[in-house]
Amino acid sequence: MTGGSGAIGRAVAPTLARVGFDVTVAYHRDEAGAKAAAEAVREHGQRATIVQADIRDTEEAAALVEQAATLGPVAVVVNGAGAVNPGPVEEAPDSIGNVLAVNVEGAINVTTPAIKLLRENDGSVVNISSVAAVHGTVDTTYATAKAGLLGFTRSLAREVGPDGVRVNAVAPGPVDTPMNDTITDSLEDRRFRGHHTVDTLLDRYEATPEEVASAVRFLATHEFITGEILHVDGGMSLS
Repeated sequence: MTGGSGAIGRAVAPTLARVGFDVTVAYHRDEAGAKAAAEAVREHGQRATIVQADIRDTEEAAALVEQAATLGPVAVVVNGAGAVNPGPVEEAPDSIGNVLAVNVEGAINVTTPAIKLLRENDGSVVNISSVAAVHGTVDTTYATAKAGLLGFTRSLAREVGPDGVRVNAVAPGPVDTPMNDTITDSLEDRRFRGHHTVDTLLDRYEATPEEVASAVRFLATHEFITGEILHVDGGMSLS
C-alpha cells in the first residue's frame, strides 16, 4: 500500500488487516505515520512492514514491490499516495510535474512490477482517485492527475481482467484529512470556495478516512467487480 503514512492510509491498513491481510506500508517522508499504520495492523493479529520509497522513481517502486513480496504472496495493491499543489491555472506549469508524477506515474510504477505477482494470486488493484476527476472541484493539476488515474484504472482492468486480476478505483469527495485542509484553505484564499464545491446529499460535507477505507476493502476483496469507480462522496456525483 502506497501513501500508507497518510490519514487514509492509516485507516486502510487496519481495515485490510481485519479481513486477514498482512500489509506492507509504503511511505515517502512520514516514518512515524507509517509506523503507526503498521502497529494498527499488528493489533489485529496480522504482520506488517514499512518501506520507504519514492514511487516517482521506477527502480525504487520496483524495489518496494520486491520487498512487499517477502512478506508473503502479493494479492492486493492499493495505490494511495497523493500529492497536491493548489493554485490558479496560471501556476499549473510549475506544479503539474510533481502532481502527475506522484498521483499517476507513481501508481503505474508500483503496479507494473506487481502485475506478475497479482496474476499468480488472482489479485486486485485499488487506486484512490477523487471526485475532482469527475467534477473538477479542486485545482486543475490535482483534478487532471486524478482523472488520469481513472483512465489507468479502466484501461488496466481491460488488459489484465482475462488473467484474473481486478482493477478498480475509489473516488472520494472531500475527506477529513490534512491534504483536504490544504485544498480548502487554498480555495478560500482565492475566494473560489463558493464556486468550486458541489453539495452532498447528506447532512455532512466530508467523509472520514475510515469510510474511504471500507470502500477500498470492498473493492480489494470482491471477486466479480473490475473496471469500476466507487464514489465515496455523499452523493456529490449525482449533483
